[in-house]
Amino acid sequence: MPTPDIKTKQRAERKKCLDDILASKARWKLIAAGPGTGKTYTFKEILAQRAGGNNLAITFINKLADEMKSALGENAEVKTFHAYCKKILHEQNGRVDLAPYLTMIIERDAELLGNGFSGFTAKFQTLAETSPELAFHLRRGDYYEAVGFDDAVYRLLKQVQKNPDVLPNFDQIVVDEFQDFNPLEVAFIREIAKKGDLLIVGDDDQAVYSGRSASPNFLRQFFRSGKFETFPLPYCSRCTSVVVDATNNIIQTAQALDLFTDRIPKPYECYLESKEADSLRYPKLLLARCTLAKVIPKYIKREIEQIPPEDIAESRAEKDGYPTVLIVGSKQYLVEIEKQLKPQFPQLEYTPSQEYEYGIREAYEWLRRDEKSNLGWRIILEVCCSGKILKQAIQTSESGKPMVELLDAKLVKRHLRVLEILNRVADGDTLAGAEIDELESILGSETGNVIDHFTPKEEIEAEELNKLHPTIKLTSFVGCKGLSAGHVFIVGANAGSIPKNPAEIQDLEISQFIVALTRTRKCCHILSNKWLVKPTDREGNYQQPDVPSPFISWIGARLICNRGELSAKDFK
Repeated sequence: MPTPDIKTKQRAERKKCLDDILASKARWKLIAAGPGTGKTYTFKEILAQRAGGNNLAITFINKLADEMKSALGENAEVKTFHAYCKKILHEQNGRVDLAPYLTMIIERDAELLGNGFSGFTAKFQTLAETSPELAFHLRRGDYYEAVGFDDAVYRLLKQVQKNPDVLPNFDQIVVDEFQDFNPLEVAFIREIAKKGDLLIVGDDDQAVYSGRSASPNFLRQFFRSGKFETFPLPYCSRCTSVVVDATNNIIQTAQALDLFTDRIPKPYECYLESKEADSLRYPKLLLARCTLAKVIPKYIKREIEQIPPEDIAESRAEKDGYPTVLIVGSKQYLVEIEKQLKPQFPQLEYTPSQEYEYGIREAYEWLRRDEKSNLGWRIILEVCCSGKILKQAIQTSESGKPMVELLDAKLVKRHLRVLEILNRVADGDTLAGAEIDELESILGSETGNVIDHFTPKEEIEAEELNKLHPTIKLTSFVGCKGLSAGHVFIVGANAGSIPKNPAEIQDLEISQFIVALTRTRKCCHILSNKWLVKPTDREGNYQQPDVPSPFISWIGARLICNRGELSAKDFK
């Protein structure tokens, strides 16, 4: 048991860390700090010094933006990166409409035009400014009078570089999660840093995003550039001692294996004044190996049923509440877990991440704003016409001719009639049977979905959740960023899953495992499975069992309570 002297020392050191940040006169500051170390609280204190000023807080995750809005109150404008860029573009250029699927449409246009252009997203994110793809995308975006996520940032960057007064002056700018920024976003931060005092916060151990050209190296470069005064936040007030120790062991093992080689060194300790009781109650990580993947939900169900009422009550607190249970893993596990747990735990939430899509409903959304919307008619062309007609229209539209003028007049008339009916639906009117028949003759099987989409949603008073029941959230390794929970289950912890190739472990995979582990406020379970479905293939041949993730051995045996191998019969 820790002595009072340890707590006193930690309390004094934590206060000094915060006081040093608050006392600094440096115009550019950088905090490199691990999970749960009080970054949001630090933002609150820094911005309180500038209360009444023009302050901006930017993050890149919606969940964190919501948390920051709640914590920072009126002391800062809080926006996600892309929301802020869209706002400034709107102020500068008039109405700016965001179409998340715009790049998908422009990729299809390029394919139909046969110009060989591709990889638009990566070229924006990496600032490949001489590439013809950027010029083509911007031109087509102008024609459709819409922006996507990355071209919105790029458009604003170009305006700011040409005229810095596009951005206002700020008293304090706070940028969170900088380890997950890409070259385009970093270039914008360099510009906005000219407009006020800048605080950058990040943790290269938590760089979890792939596929968007992000890199923790930008955080590392800024940290070592000598242009920033740098600060630590050493004490974790979220996680128990065992989780903090396990995280440090994983990092040390990774570095011993020549991984995490350029990592920013960061002290990371459990803050005992907040976490001593939980640390004593949950002194070990719990490890179990299930025979089949379908046994994992049975294990989780049993463990949820044994969560103490006080843990549930704490998680359900009106202020600073969080999910009682967080289940982290790949979709193949989460789908089965949801299926088995949902009947008993209706307060379970699982929203799988999906690609942005577009269809007839999106077309009518654009046409409701403007009956001549090029983007609205472009989508109708793709949905309702042949590939040959679509190709001809895209080719002709390169001249700038409005898309509606390229369509058959009868087709336009039919869809304007649909729009007329949908406007009545949106106003809350009840449709006559003949009108529904008319819609069905045009929209076919999509009629019900389209009517439902435009029907005003009634404010249904939510039934009060039973506060004695745990709240449960299922998410991916990437999706758990910005979350925390009392009890965390990391599922599918197998070699071949995380990491995908044990012979070539990626820093990204280590970071994803660390992020999942450090969502834990109280108890963490790490679950692997021997086989996904069964030990034999379709021909009855024996399959080699899956091997537990090497990350488990990196944690260290003394920090783990191993519950051994479990099969379905263990839960009867």
